[in-house]
Amino acid sequence: MIILVVILEMVFKYTGYDPSGKKIQGTIQSDSVKSALEQLRKNGVLVTEIKEKGSGALNVSTQSKGRSFFRLSLKELVLFSRQLETMISSGVRLVDALDTLSQQEVFSKRFRRILMNVSQTVKSGKSFSEALEQEGVFESVFINMVKAGEEGGVLDTTLKKLANYYESTNRLTEQIKSSMTYPVFILGFAVAVVFIISVFILPRLINVFGTTPKGGLFGFLMTLNFIFTQRLYIALPVILAIAVGFYFFSKTSYFVVVKDFLGNLLPPVRKLREKMSVERFTRTLGVLVSSGVPMVTALTMASKASNNLRFEKVISTVVEDVKGGSNLKNALKKAEIFPQIVYEMVGTGEDTGKLDVVMEKVADFFEDEVVQGTKKLVSLMEPMMIAFVGLFIAFIAYSMYTVIFSAQGSFMR
Repeated sequence: MIILVVILEMVFKYTGYDPSGKKIQGTIQSDSVKSALEQLRKNGVLVTEIKEKGSGALNVSTQSKGRSFFRLSLKELVLFSRQLETMISSGVRLVDALDTLSQQEVFSKRFRRILMNVSQTVKSGKSFSEALEQEGVFESVFINMVKAGEEGGVLDTTLKKLANYYESTNRLTEQIKSSMTYPVFILGFAVAVVFIISVFILPRLINVFGTTPKGGLFGFLMTLNFIFTQRLYIALPVILAIAVGFYFFSKTSYFVVVKDFLGNLLPPVRKLREKMSVERFTRTLGVLVSSGVPMVTALTMASKASNNLRFEKVISTVVEDVKGGSNLKNALKKAEIFPQIVYEMVGTGEDTGKLDVVMEKVADFFEDEVVQGTKKLVSLMEPMMIAFVGLFIAFIAYSMYTVIFSAQGSFMR
């Protein structure tokens, strides 16, 4: 028996840049968007837009509809991407994989409920990317990479790239948190010293000498003593409310704006945050380009992933330059926001047709720069904070002795 297999190829119309930087348009035959992009990349063409001939451009989203106020946990995204990729690669159906993951207690109740909703939406006939977008909690990077994976029939490969991407992001975040452990401990120690002095030590001194200091540092400490000893039923709920409010605020997108403003006040911190933004931008851009997302959309999403408002504003002009015919290297160089190494590496990526690979290497370089920079900054902060705590305790001791001597003089008279 002879079985005849017919592979139907589609015709795609694309816009992009050749290795010399010249803007070009053309058509290519392929069985999917993914394979068409791979063929063009091998030919040294940097694609900015691609669509099936006779249809609209490849539909991509730069912002989820009905955006939720609260963001998803980075750790949950890492676990979800990795576990889903493993199950899909093993041949498990998408809806079955989603149903299984929605029962995993390793995820929060909120995330499990979201997965259940996504599963129901997929069962109703919508695509996985449409179901994710409908929830309004997943990042545009996540949604568009899934959409590109569905278009190219390589969802498992795309999910693996997503898992690697979020694991890299999470690794950097955890390393920074680890470096900040000691400074936070020193700060907490200073707060504990103030609390102990105001609540336990000062009342005994007052009982001994019968003198209540007015104004200044001791006046402030006595006010704290009154609050914690006489008005604890008011102070405790207020402190808890502030702590809970700050926790939930830190999970929102508005926290990024505040953190961006505060981070720019100190030059060393500002420099470190800029490197972090470069790392996020280049890593996101590389992952999106390798997944088949058109360049213009990839640039917009990468700028949002940088968590830097200045980057978002500048990259919007880069997008316009790319649309106008400029190659990516010249458009970025004109923006004057990146270190020189980024421009040269982007040019190398465009010339070789391996922009995604080059961007990944640039991101790895800046990830190491951020880690080392954080360690250096913390190593400078540690002796300064220790000295500050020491001087603060010495000042309190001096003030206490001053009050004691003053009280003794009054008592003798």
